Amino acid sequence: MVRFSFSCSKGTQGNSSIVSNFIDTIAKPNTVNKLDTVTVMAYNVLYYGDYCQGTPASLDNYFKTIIGFAKPDLLSCEKVYTFLATPGSNGNLADEIVNNVLNTSLPDQYAYATPSNKTGAKNMQILFYNKRKFTYVKTETIVGNVTDFNMYQLYYNDTNLVVTHDTTFLYVLVNHTQSGSPSTIRDQQVTLEMTTLRNKFFGFPNLINMGDFNTSASVEIGYQSVINPADSSTMMYDPPYYPDKLLQYPGYWDASPQTVASFLTTSTRSSASIPNTCGTDGGAKGWYDHIFISPWLVKGTNYITYIPGSYKTIGNDGNRIGVDINANFPVTNISTPAPVLDALWQFSNKYPVMLKLLVKANRNGVSPVDPVERN
Repeated sequence: MVRFSFSCSKGTQGNSSIVSNFIDTIAKPNTVNKLDTVTVMAYNVLYYGDYCQGTPASLDNYFKTIIGFAKPDLLSCEKVYTFLATPGSNGNLADEIVNNVLNTSLPDQYAYATPSNKTGAKNMQILFYNKRKFTYVKTETIVGNVTDFNMYQLYYNDTNLVVTHDTTFLYVLVNHTQSGSPSTIRDQQVTLEMTTLRNKFFGFPNLINMGDFNTSASVEIGYQSVINPADSSTMMYDPPYYPDKLLQYPGYWDASPQTVASFLTTSTRSSASIPNTCGTDGGAKGWYDHIFISPWLVKGTNYITYIPGSYKTIGNDGNRIGVDINANFPVTNISTPAPVLDALWQFSNKYPVMLKLLVKANRNGVSPVDPVERN
């Protein structure tokens, strides 16, 4: 399709924390009113492709079951074993996932944004997207520190775009930080990432920052750099805290997992040897995986809005501390169909996290100008 850029009617960039809401002004002729839901999912796939758990082909059926249930429109896969990212190259794991997992579950629907491995790490992160809903624009490595921290720019395939010529962009960052204690390296990684972003944007646009942050508590310097900046227009929100207001800071997740039981993401497995010896064990005990959203997504400033209460840890019913995701004690897990629970247990030691966004069709072509990328 033709790629459209900003319309002249967007005006000039001002203070992005004070934005007029143009969404409900007079619609242009030949436009339609439409709402859409976008499902966002982040998933640490436990070195998919390193053969510890088996061949990719042997894991794909589990992955297909998970995707068939979750049906993500944006999917980040963290901790994919390193591969040559050239499309069609031998051993390209992004191709493997698109061709043998995503597009077999939901035919001819998915593509992937160009990944990178400038740091030469043993693992890579990939963003997959529903190409019926989004068009990929570019990849930018924001930080190279142990792994690549990439920001992907996409735009929504608005049905009115041919009339309005006014593009609704979405930026997605995918993270995999250094695990373990102390938090020094991951604090440096995330702090540098957020500093780079704040130098890049005067106020944040429609922006998601997601992945495996390996955080043990909200007081970690890296986590604080995300949620507690000097400029509120570059604050990002962890939805269970805000806007859902299900939790209150501070959070000491490793020390008190019972306080965030339904949001824990590590581990789906209680045993160190069953179903295999790969990854951590001990049942649910840590909340490492997050999806942060910008103020624009909370407020619905530019056609995309977080749906309150939609943030979930898939397969976690709040009763998984110290036990398998598919254990029938202390109670049977009925949060997710049993075949999906079994697939989650087999495929990775991590629970995926997800949320939903509401997208409103742009009918007037007079949306707020996106913050300018300064470098």
